[in-house]
Amino acid sequence: MIKITSKLKYFFIAATALLLAACANTPQPPVALNTNLLANPDLKLGMVYRPPTSKATTHIYGAGCLLCYGVASALTAKLDDHLQKAIDDSELSKMNDLVKAKYSQYSKNIEYVTLPTSINRLKKFKGELGFAEKDFRPLKQTLGIDVLVVFEIYRHGAYRSFSNYFPNGDPQGHVAGILYAIDLNTNAYIHYKEINEMIQPAGEWDEPKDFPSVTTAYYQAVENVKKQLEESI
Repeated sequence: MIKITSKLKYFFIAATALLLAACANTPQPPVALNTNLLANPDLKLGMVYRPPTSKATTHIYGAGCLLCYGVASALTAKLDDHLQKAIDDSELSKMNDLVKAKYSQYSKNIEYVTLPTSINRLKKFKGELGFAEKDFRPLKQTLGIDVLVVFEIYRHGAYRSFSNYFPNGDPQGHVAGILYAIDLNTNAYIHYKEINEMIQPAGEWDEPKDFPSVTTAYYQAVENVKKQLEESI
């Protein structure tokens, strides 16, 4: 019998998310930052940072059944232990600081805000591409802001692809998330950037207990994401 670990719970959540994504409409394409809107000196920006809900680990894809995932999880167990002990959220916090600093170039009226409810619980918004799927407009009055900036990291650590029981390659350094900003007058995106960075380790990766190649690949992924954010804002 396979023990239902937190990682297996993540597998169920990820599988459900993929199924829902497959049934969804056309994905939202990137939106370049609308600097014209931000040129208004009276504009008030609120920012939300949503850190990952779990520690750094190996995120497994392609192990399509429960038994397959159990085998894949066992193969990555030692790497998981290392990532969870060696990697904290400090670099992700620096990313968040970078995002706020870059937005501060356009407006000094920017501050962190606390949402009155989770984003998932907001009402749906019936709009086309370029508009958020949830209706953020009520937050304009509730929070006293004109633009909401959301920076979220979904996953960090490593990424490894499987074909059922069999790995397709080495674990890669991995960071995934999203950055977007919404005009609360219209619910339109004025900025939208998805993050999904994967870096192949140099040389032999399977060197417990410190796994130096995978660790280096992770920090390279972090630096690449920082550069992408700087160029995007």
